Amino acid sequence: MKFSKYIYVPVVSLFSFLLFSCASNDDVLENDEAPIANQVTINACSNVVIVNGYAYGACGGELGIVSLEDDKRNVLNIPSDDITIDSSTNTLFVQSRNSISALNITNPLEPSVVATTSTNFGLFSGIDAANGVVVVSAGTRGNNTQVYQFNGNQFNLSENGIQQVDAVTGNPDVHVTETSNGARAFYSQDLGGVANWGIQIVDFNTSGNVTNTEEVVELTPLRFTGSFSAVSPANFPVESEFLNNKLYVAHFAVNGIEIVDFDNNNAITRVDLGYSPVNVTTDGLELFAIGTNSKEVSILNPSTNNITSITVDAIEQARGIAASKDYIVIADRNKGLIVVNR
Repeated sequence: MKFSKYIYVPVVSLFSFLLFSCASNDDVLENDEAPIANQVTINACSNVVIVNGYAYGACGGELGIVSLEDDKRNVLNIPSDDITIDSSTNTLFVQSRNSISALNITNPLEPSVVATTSTNFGLFSGIDAANGVVVVSAGTRGNNTQVYQFNGNQFNLSENGIQQVDAVTGNPDVHVTETSNGARAFYSQDLGGVANWGIQIVDFNTSGNVTNTEEVVELTPLRFTGSFSAVSPANFPVESEFLNNKLYVAHFAVNGIEIVDFDNNNAITRVDLGYSPVNVTTDGLELFAIGTNSKEVSILNPSTNNITSITVDAIEQARGIAASKDYIVIADRNKGLIVVNR
């Protein structure tokens, strides 16, 4: 096993940064050197979640793990193109090609696969889960969105195609949040011509069956004109996060966040970022956004919609972001996992 040393990045404001990345040959510890907190190499990553003080990164052919408290790391041979956590059951779900695996994280540095199922992933598909309901977005036209109920040791297919969701050009991603009766999914919708975007809302019971669909919420119709290299599957840049009955959509075509207020007749407010965002997350209090061509982490105050930002020089091609009270972790396709100590 190869170990890497800390790589420090300059401090910005009150934040300090630690980079968990591919090690160069110069970073390999010699036999007479003591390893630093079991720091193993974590390769390029496309998405990340934080669970109970641990960051889990979807890193292609591997699952990367960082203990944020003591910097211990591990890499498991579990292919992972996308990743999500069902906080209600503390189950980690990873997707690779056309399969989903459920992982028990009782041993957080050594999670174990407890179930796997084949599913319908395609270009730009995404995955999310809440309250035992696991949702796969259809991605490009021709695929069906699929919904599974996970009972702790197996996947049960509940829905194989939802007309209101699939009858558009594509469904690049989905965000799922827990409800009192099951789960609610917010599907990113390509409504036509890669210039008209929307959010399709679908409610599910705890068995994963559709109980209600609503009219699509149309976002600002604009075509993306910048440089973007599509990454398949997951993480097409119309990502969303739910907080305080509002949906915060990282809308790449408008260079900002569009906020859908469900308490105000689905009114939409735009917050400009100055770059094309590709992911947005929350720590339960604030929102955090990153862009694939930006070194900034934008922090949005949901009470005022004011934006502050920090510069993370280590970022090269950010794809995913997760945040907790003490840490921000960025999944970077070149640098692996970048940990920001708040």
